[in-house]
Amino acid sequence: MRAAREKRYENESLRSAEGVPDGGYVRLLEKGYSFPAVSADRHGGADPYEQARKLAFPVRIHQPTTVQSDLLALQSRFPHALAAIDALVMADLTRMSLGVSGAFRPVMLVGPPGCGKSTLARVWHKMLGYPCMTMNVAALSDVMAFTGTHPTYSNPKPSVIVDYMARHEIANPCIILDEIDKSPEGGRNGSIKNVLLQFLEPGEARTFRDICLNAEVDLSRVRWVMTANVLERVPLPLRSRCQIVHVPSPDRKHAIGLSRQMAEAILTEMGLDRRWITFDGVEEVLLQEHFRGDLRHLRMMVDLFIRERLTSLTMC
Repeated sequence: MRAAREKRYENESLRSAEGVPDGGYVRLLEKGYSFPAVSADRHGGADPYEQARKLAFPVRIHQPTTVQSDLLALQSRFPHALAAIDALVMADLTRMSLGVSGAFRPVMLVGPPGCGKSTLARVWHKMLGYPCMTMNVAALSDVMAFTGTHPTYSNPKPSVIVDYMARHEIANPCIILDEIDKSPEGGRNGSIKNVLLQFLEPGEARTFRDICLNAEVDLSRVRWVMTANVLERVPLPLRSRCQIVHVPSPDRKHAIGLSRQMAEAILTEMGLDRRWITFDGVEEVLLQEHFRGDLRHLRMMVDLFIRERLTSLTMC
């Protein structure tokens, strides 16, 4: 398998983030790096570097080709968040226009709970085929998840970012950090907000040193998206590294269109034909009247209406 993988990449042109051609590959881990020996006594037979070993070879840079059509679909699905959409799509539109991979500047989406911040970022990147990992950093107290643990630990682990890139063999996944404003100020081994700074600065990210691997890994192409409810709770150094976009709550004029999209999605999740159930005028008026800008609450109401309809159908 090793020989086959080396053959696969031997003719690839490995370039920096600027000017990588479609289908390009790039090396993230320093060439010639040797992984630490795995001790059966210490690790119980498990290989803590199993995924990271994939980084011994170049990995691909994902470059989608359906940006324009997916953009129209996204704007229809999130009509209240057009400014946020503009920020998220800029790098992909630049590549489509100029033919080169532009850098994705970290984006911080700020808005009230339930306005669809993380959903928007996740939907867009999945539409384009980017692997996408969401982490709720409000519940994360140990920064070693980001830096990697020391190799002398009984269960050493590389950075979760490095591990995710290796698992998917891709240089530019999307990492969504939810509720960054609520992350602990003084967790174990430091503050998450402070540790993140090295990931968001292109020069530092290019030479990120994973503690577990004791090697530099190029993270400069990672697409970082953060969400926050209160911008003032985010330190200035972190804010300065991001493009900050305020996402408003959708208002009542959006309720009917959003509820129809949600109904289609719920029916699809149930494995049902979306044509089976359509809301009548009375139901849509009720959804609109009771909508308060919270998409989670709207989805709960839509789900309730659908289940009531299905119950009525089974009783007929």
